[in-house]
This record gives sequence, C-alpha cells and structure tokens, in this order.
Amino acid sequence: MKQSNDFSMYEYLKSRDKGDNRPLISYYNNRISTDTFFEQVDKVANALNSLGLKCGDNIALCLPNIPNAIIIFYAANKLGIAVNLIHPLVPSKALGEIIKTHNSKVAFVFDLFFNKHKDVLAGMDIFCVLCRASDYLKNVYKFGYNVYMSKKKPKLTCEKAIFFSEFLKKQDKIACEREHYEGIGEEIAAFIHSGGTTGVPKTAMIPNRAINECSYSIRTLIGDEVQKGESMLMVLPMFHIFGLGVCMHSTLTAGARCILVPMFKPKSLARVVRREKATYMTGVPSMYEKLIKVKSFGGKYLRKMKYCYCGGDKLKQEIKQNFDNLMKKYNSDCRLCEGYGLTEAGVCNVNVENDAKVGSVGKPLGDIKVCIVDSQRNKLPFLQKGEICLSGDNIMLGYYKDEKTTNKVLFEDSEGTKWLATGDYGYLEESGHLFFVDRLKRMVKISGMNVFPNEIEHLLAENITEIDKCCVVDFIQKGKPYLKLFVKMKDGFVFSTMLEQKIRQIITTNLMKYSLPKSIECVDELPLTTIGKVDYNKLKEKELKK
Repeated sequence: MKQSNDFSMYEYLKSRDKGDNRPLISYYNNRISTDTFFEQVDKVANALNSLGLKCGDNIALCLPNIPNAIIIFYAANKLGIAVNLIHPLVPSKALGEIIKTHNSKVAFVFDLFFNKHKDVLAGMDIFCVLCRASDYLKNVYKFGYNVYMSKKKPKLTCEKAIFFSEFLKKQDKIACEREHYEGIGEEIAAFIHSGGTTGVPKTAMIPNRAINECSYSIRTLIGDEVQKGESMLMVLPMFHIFGLGVCMHSTLTAGARCILVPMFKPKSLARVVRREKATYMTGVPSMYEKLIKVKSFGGKYLRKMKYCYCGGDKLKQEIKQNFDNLMKKYNSDCRLCEGYGLTEAGVCNVNVENDAKVGSVGKPLGDIKVCIVDSQRNKLPFLQKGEICLSGDNIMLGYYKDEKTTNKVLFEDSEGTKWLATGDYGYLEESGHLFFVDRLKRMVKISGMNVFPNEIEHLLAENITEIDKCCVVDFIQKGKPYLKLFVKMKDGFVFSTMLEQKIRQIITTNLMKYSLPKSIECVDELPLTTIGKVDYNKLKEKELKK
C-alpha cells in the first residue's frame, strides 16, 4: 500500500483542504462551503458517538444524492464506522435483510419512502433517522418541498425513529479526533452491493485506501489542484462505485464542487448544467443518450465543460459521436471519454481523447496495473484474449462473509503481486490500451444497473410451485437491453394471466425494478445442456430467428 493512501477518507479529505473556504457542495439554491461542511460532519459524528457507535460498527445509508448522504458518510468515516450503502428504491424486505445481515446499528432513510419501510424497520428494533430532501434547502425551495411533503408526511410510530434535524441535537458526547495509525487505510469504508465478478449478488468490502487511490487516479486526469469554481455533476448515486469514488471523493479532494442531482431527469439535468456551468460529469451511456436529445441542452455555457466520462456499460460509438458533435457545435473542447471499472476496483481505465483508440476503454490510471490471463491464471501476451485482471491499491478487501468466493477472485502471482480477476473478457494492446469484449457471466446491465437472471430464476423457483423450469434471457431492442422470461409449467398446471401477475408481483416485491422482465412466455419445453441445465443461449438464438 502506498503511504499516501494509508489514511481514512475523512483524513484524506481534511488534508487536501485548500484553506479558502470554497464551496464543496451545490444543492439547488444552497452552496455549502468547506467550513460549514466540516461543521456538519462534526455534528453528525458527535450524534453517532452519543448513540454509542464505535470504530468497527456500521450504519445503513439508504439515501439519494442529497447533502445529508455525503455529510453522514464522512462523519461515520471519521469515527471508523463503515457505511452500508443501499439503493433507496430497494424493496422493504430486501432492506431489512441487508441491514440484518450486516448488523447495521443505525439506518438513515429517505422520508419519502419511510412509510413503506416502517413495519420492517420497527420489527428490527433499529434506530432510524429520516432525512428530508429539504434539510439543506433554503427559503422558497425549502418551503415548497415541505408543503409538497405535508400530504405524505411519514408517521413516526416508533420511538427509535426521528428526523435528521432532531438527530443533530443528540450531541451528548463529543467525538474525539481519532489518532492516525499505520493500517488505517485497510479499514472498511463502505459495503457496496453488486453482482460481484462471479455474476452472483455479493457485497464488496471497500477499504479507505481503495477510494483514496481512486481519488489519486482521477486527479491524474483532471489535475491535482483544480481551479476554484470547477464542479462535478453528481448524477450517479453513492451506492454506485463511480458515484462514491469519482463524483464524490475524487471531486471533493481535488477541490472541486459536487453538484448534487438526486434524480436523473434529462430536462432538469440540462437546466442544472446551464445554471451551474458544470465542468465535469460522469454517467452511464443511457444518461448521455437521453441528455443530448433534450433541446435545451446546448449553448455557450457548454464551453465551461472540460471532461465527461462514461462507464457502467459499453459505450456505443454513435452516442459518443453525437455527444462530441454537440460540444463542437458550441465550440466546447469537452469530449465524451469511455472508462472501465467495477465495484470491486473502482475506475481503472479511461480512453482519454488525446490518446484514444476506437473501441478501447483506455489505459490504466495512476498506479493501477492490468493484465490478461487464461483459465489457469497464466499471463497472456498482447492481443490475446482472456480474463481481465487488475492490481493496485484500488482493489477491494474481499466479499463480506464469503471467503470462498473471495479466494476465487483475489490471487497472487509468482512475484507476490495481488490481483483481482474481474470476470470480464478482453485483451491488451502493446500501447497499454485495454479492450473490453464481454462479460464472462450472465450479468445484464439495464439503465446502468446490474441485473442477474439467475437471481430472478431462483426467486421464482422458490415461490411459485406451478412452474417446472424457467429461464431469463436478455435481448436488445432499439439499442436498449430488456429481459424476457420463459417458463415451463408443471404437469397439471396451466399458464394464465393471474399467474403472470403473480410472477410480476413477486419479482417487484423482492428485487429492483430493473429485474422485471418486459415479457413472459410459456413454452412446452426448455432446451437443456448436456448436464441438464437450461440452455439460455439456445433460447436466445431461437427467439432471434422469429
């Protein structure tokens, strides 16, 4: 581990304070300065300390991109408390399971969704803090939101549920500054839930050093000291490694301003870009594709934009060309650069414009190393395809409570260097450019989110006795991925509209909305492989021939 990464994220951010009280966060009509930001971090840290939380504990953070989320994250990190990052749209049942599995001590949830979660949370006897979107709004914005929410006001039926404003008053014990120690970079900063490199849902344990390395790597692109006033559109959420590592930590440590966007809506985002004169943006391909179709996204203000990065899914050249052409139209030097990364290792490569290769995801950033290996983990020469492996301070500690899978993806070579096997297929050119070819497993990306066919199939097998076998297959329609579910009924049962509704309800209740198949078809037989598993490749081939 590099000595420069052996800090907590909080320490790392404090050490890079420019001393000029510059704005760190933009949130609608409020700009939060450096001094105010750290004052709020201290208050939250004191409140957590007053609840008895200590180093090694963890809290659940189930919030959109609002200031509370960032402030709470750094407050927890200051105390050595890990943050269990959860999608705010997660079903109540799944929320309860994640909190229970990780033994989170406090849950921070969005007030708009509290009513649907309250029964599950009350049953867990966990201290719950409700965060409002208006907590850091000012004047008319704050008043307008509170009027809107008055009809949807959460009912606090549990003694252990309070609003964030009240939580800040719980500062009975002032949190002391922790002494720095060697190895603090290895402390877990975040639990991030993903499919893992095996294509099966896992929880990656991300240490401080990995996110600090992400900050260093990104600054090799944008500059170690950005100019005062430069800003990053934080559209990607914190539970996404690009949102946490790039949009949040890298931006703040570089001295730039985070422009928080709680929800992606193309038209409103275009207004934010114009109003804030944003400098940087990181997003997934579908975001850029929708944004450039908005008529209001265009004007002289685009000249302020310096870099826009794209990750989370393969970037189509058509989207890049359309984006770049729009920037050229308004005399902006900004270009859309594709990157490569994953939850377990953050952002690793970027195809920067002045050294770009078409079809490539670019060269490794900072001190990150990339190699290609065969099935026996032997390194392959340039241009030969195999599994992409990564090495550096950026890689995770492992998967939570899953030593077996951790040992499958983390390995050492003959020289003692630790590598992460990504589960992705690609090759390297001698120039150092990496070419990503495909996922080794069945994971499907929908709207930049990971969807796992096996998870859907297992859920239905466990809950619907009428189904004999089922298989989820992904297809592309008009350039967008979608899922189709094929089911084979057990003898004596008939597929019906009522059963289809039951299937959809079970998926919607237990999984993210992106997991819901676009269509469901009942078939007489499902093709099987030689070992008796459903052959989804044959299903896909058959469907495409229709």
